Amino acid sequence: MFKIIDRYIIKEVTLVSVAAFFIFTFLLIMNSLFVMSDLVIKYGISLFTVIELLFLLLPSTVAVTVPMAFLVGILLTYSRLVQDNEFYGMQASGISIKSITMPAVYLALIVTVGMVLFNNYTLPAANLEYKKLYFDIVKKRASIVIQEHTFINDFDNYIFYIGGKDLKNDKLKDIIVFVKNSGDINQPAKVIMSREGQLISDEKSMRMALKLQNGMIQVASYTNPDELNQIFYRTNYVDLDIQGILRSKSSPDDLKSTREMTAGELIAEIKKGKDSRQDRNWLYIELEKKLSIPFAVIAFAIAGIPMGLMTKKGGRLMGSALSLVLIFIYYILLSIGQNYGYNGHMNYFIAVWMPNIFLALCGLIIFGYMLFQPMLKKRRHL
Repeated sequence: MFKIIDRYIIKEVTLVSVAAFFIFTFLLIMNSLFVMSDLVIKYGISLFTVIELLFLLLPSTVAVTVPMAFLVGILLTYSRLVQDNEFYGMQASGISIKSITMPAVYLALIVTVGMVLFNNYTLPAANLEYKKLYFDIVKKRASIVIQEHTFINDFDNYIFYIGGKDLKNDKLKDIIVFVKNSGDINQPAKVIMSREGQLISDEKSMRMALKLQNGMIQVASYTNPDELNQIFYRTNYVDLDIQGILRSKSSPDDLKSTREMTAGELIAEIKKGKDSRQDRNWLYIELEKKLSIPFAVIAFAIAGIPMGLMTKKGGRLMGSALSLVLIFIYYILLSIGQNYGYNGHMNYFIAVWMPNIFLALCGLIIFGYMLFQPMLKKRRHL
């Protein structure tokens, strides 16, 4: 059974964490709200479909905001205990630092277990359903947006011009495709022309493409405008997408990318070795993240509790500031580790667990200092 002090601290941490969770989730989802509003206004997608998309997007946001919110709950709760002199009152009553900190640690363990299950089952399923729904949107929108005698700028990386459209057999005629570039003059300008084409879709691989026939590709250089290369083809394919949702590291024959797999599926894919169509680095990194991101809750608890108890001035303001600093440090280290890990330049374990190890070590050092500080003061008086 939990003691009164345990229930008190767990209640305080939970209430603050829940409030912080809603705030962080709203802030992170704001950008998606603007994108979703474009789908309604610009692309004519129904409001119900957009709400469903937003609902399926929430799990990926929750996976990030839960550890962040828990850190805020820890820091604000323990800094308030110090600010209101409750911490010193507890110590005067004979309550040890261990008794004050363990309730939050128990709560962190419970949240971590929940997040491990959430990240392994709910998150991949939501990502896959999001991908399927977005595919349906792109598929339906593509047939509507591609009109004759119109420049079409709705798809990623390409601008289309359709000279004619046969509604009976869905054939397109006199097609010009301008390939966008990043503005780098070293990248060649590319134009694809075709006498006829057709929109095709593959439900299995979740791909949309424009099939072009009997045409040519012209490639020119900005630095050498007098040079022009021409490539003639009988059949060519242009991959279509809106906002990069359907492009992933997976091969066109695979429905699931690494972020839509459970830990069991990732392990099974790793065991395939060279027969796997997935990138080996991505498989290992995503597998490690299944545990490392949920365990960030424990790392935040280990770092946040002693920092909160050492906050003597500023109270909630100082606790909030420390929260933002720790969150910034954590996600900077995670981003660096992921980039090096995906490229194969860093060990998978170190790449993903580095932020947790760093914060936990910082917390343990501070906690050790707090425990041994009274003993050092006694020795000085002796």
